[in-house]
Amino acid sequence: MVRPSTQPGQTGDRQPVFEVAPQEDLLYSLTADGHRRYIHPRLARGRYWRLRRAIAVLLIALFFVLPLIPVGGQPAVFLDLAARQFHVLGAVFHPTDNLLLLAFGAGVIITVFFVGAVLGRLWCGFACPQNVYLEFVFRPIEVALEGERAAQRRLDAAPWSLNKAWRKGAKWSLWTIIALAMAATFVAYFTSWPMLLQALLGDPFGHQGLLLVILGVTALILFDQGWFRDQMCTVACPYGRLQSVLADQDTLIPAYDARRGEPRGRAREGQDPTSFGDCLDCQSCVSACPTGVDIRRGLQLECVGSSQCMDACNAVMAREGLAPGLIRYTSERELAGEPRRFWRPRLFIYLVLMALAWGSLAAMIVLRGEARVEIVRGGREPFRVLPNGEVANQQRLRLTNQLAATQSFTVEILAPEGARLVVPVSPIPVDPAAVRTVNIVTEVPAGAFVNGRVTGVYLVRSDAGFEDRSEFPLLGPYGER
Repeated sequence: MVRPSTQPGQTGDRQPVFEVAPQEDLLYSLTADGHRRYIHPRLARGRYWRLRRAIAVLLIALFFVLPLIPVGGQPAVFLDLAARQFHVLGAVFHPTDNLLLLAFGAGVIITVFFVGAVLGRLWCGFACPQNVYLEFVFRPIEVALEGERAAQRRLDAAPWSLNKAWRKGAKWSLWTIIALAMAATFVAYFTSWPMLLQALLGDPFGHQGLLLVILGVTALILFDQGWFRDQMCTVACPYGRLQSVLADQDTLIPAYDARRGEPRGRAREGQDPTSFGDCLDCQSCVSACPTGVDIRRGLQLECVGSSQCMDACNAVMAREGLAPGLIRYTSERELAGEPRRFWRPRLFIYLVLMALAWGSLAAMIVLRGEARVEIVRGGREPFRVLPNGEVANQQRLRLTNQLAATQSFTVEILAPEGARLVVPVSPIPVDPAAVRTVNIVTEVPAGAFVNGRVTGVYLVRSDAGFEDRSEFPLLGPYGER
């Protein structure tokens, strides 16, 4: 609600431009007048934090190590866009593996639905790269140089001095070094480390594109981890909004047990201790939350499931000699005093769809065979009538060698009768784990076409024992046999 600072012609103290909005009407990252409020959480080192740390160490190590580990002569994960090949743990995938991509995409989407319905936002708190790097890389550096929550606030509010300058400068310098390492590793997934090092150490200015990508990714990381931070989760990321659709009364969520905790407060001298709940209203859960959420107000979109509120509350309960779990992972149904139902109809549907998607992906990978053959139409015209009366169809023959050795392919046409095949080279050599496309022309007698169509049958063989029989519709003039 806006109110005038002073009335015309009046004197006296100036009134605030904005009334302070009720706490429940504000985003945690905003002040009442709309300014950014930086959150400096107090770290609670409990059992959930230790679990998150172990997962974070594993994920960070995988990110940096996967482009370095050789598998089958290539990095364990190498997304070679220049050669249009994806190397994943020794397997090579090509742009023509569209069915594999479809199965993989469907599997990921359905798995997200299943995990969101069962475990809520555990992904955000325990495995999301945003929180993994913020809570276990960037924020620890900040705490080491600037101190804990109160010290950081004092330093931010203090005027610039030599002490403030060197602490801020050292922090941002270390952040920049880490961000550069992360950005270079990210680029190495697409170029490989040998090629990247050769380019940057040999002729860096001759590879300005790589430099710009690394510097751009570095800037984005610094912007996100150094400034945007919790707003990435509460404002920009769509997963929190999606979670409100996926969750139901049986979804696992961080929750405050109001029946046990209310009314809040600590009994003072002369007061009956039994008239208060277990919640001491100490604000430990709020000060520990990386997004500033007060979990006692119920589950909110800003909650990322970091479990810091639980670790902080359990520490307070232990000091007070009270049972842990005032804030815990539970479900809305359990909070209401009913047993939680794990198996729900939609979970069965998700599991069936997941089994189909991931099972199809696994089957297609296992049964890929030695090669794959694709015939597509080529040229600018559907067919051409040759001077000798025959009809020519131009096609592109795409051969994918899925072995680690070179294969040589031959192709012949089996039907229709009288058809001839023009191939620029035979046999057709294809390098290991490579794709080769050649233009072929099929010449068919005009009398073979019925209503402008006839089916061509092609036989493709390789010297490795591969054999494929493919059909392709050939086009021609309308006419009768």
